[in-house]
Amino acid sequence: MLRLLCLLSLMLLAACGGSGQTDAPAANSPIDWDRSPGTVVFRADVEGGTPEDAFLARSEIPPCTVYGDNRVVWTNEIGPFETQVLWDKVGDEAIRNFVTILTINRQIYSYKAGSALEPAGPTTPVVETLTLFVNGLQHKTDAFAGWDLDYYRQITDACRQISVAPVLYEPTAAWVSALAVPYDPNAPVVAWDGAANNLSLAELAAGGERKWLTDRNVPVLWNILRTSPPRIQFLEGEERYYVALEVPNVTRSSPPAPQ
Repeated sequence: MLRLLCLLSLMLLAACGGSGQTDAPAANSPIDWDRSPGTVVFRADVEGGTPEDAFLARSEIPPCTVYGDNRVVWTNEIGPFETQVLWDKVGDEAIRNFVTILTINRQIYSYKAGSALEPAGPTTPVVETLTLFVNGLQHKTDAFAGWDLDYYRQITDACRQISVAPVLYEPTAAWVSALAVPYDPNAPVVAWDGAANNLSLAELAAGGERKWLTDRNVPVLWNILRTSPPRIQFLEGEERYYVALEVPNVTRSSPPAPQ
């Protein structure tokens, strides 16, 4: 405990930078976090884009996330348009060691988010972000804060290395939604038989609501989206759709599972 308090004292001094202003945890508090499964303790992400991107982003898995129940979920790019999703549940000490790297070695509290200062436009800036939420305090920074060239990559790699025994993740339940889109000759297409799959994309898009699925469509859609370009269109009859699959506490901002 004494060693941990000393580390946190150093962390506080580094974050203050002589200005006396900081949002770092208090030096007399051990590193701790909200233990809820939906709490994001740390996340490396890429945010921003167009309103269309916002729908597609529903299916995305951030590059690395540490959740309150000690799960680490991250992506592994194994080829063009082929992404594995891995996960592990780790001990408290592994997470505390990672937070120490962030705060002392990488000085995350010295970087403030800068994307909000960018000129307003029809789209929000696409920017790498880092979020840390420990001891009841959230700190978020982004690539506009003046990071070194490899800062984001090094921290994301460190997050992925928290785990020592990762396993491949595939969901068995998820929220699915569909959005009708115009024909795009340059977009990749996958045929979808609504009757055979017992899931009509036309009805789903018309309703405009997410649908909770627990059937075989979940792993089917999951694997299509993990092994396809981001703007893949699903062809049902003569109409085309984007499809989003959201898994609670795995994808970026999924609603919770129904009670």
